[in-house]
Amino acid sequence: MATTNWEYPEHQQFERVPTLDQIDRKDHKAVYAARHQKIRDDWVKAMEARLIKEKLDECYKTEGVNHCKFGKW
Repeated sequence: MATTNWEYPEHQQFERVPTLDQIDRKDHKAVYAARHQKIRDDWVKAMEARLIKEKLDECYKTEGVNHCKFGKW
């Protein structure tokens, strides 16, 4: 597989929509959009937590028990 021409895909920007609490529950399109926005937001939070955990684990491996004091992240 040739990786010389490979590029990162562009990030898709999603328009912010009202939350489930702010919309009319009978408007199915709005409910669908709000539900998917919540799923995306939760997924981003989970990935941020994963990145922080990976950085902390890496810091623990290099610094040992003093990882909180000397961690460079």
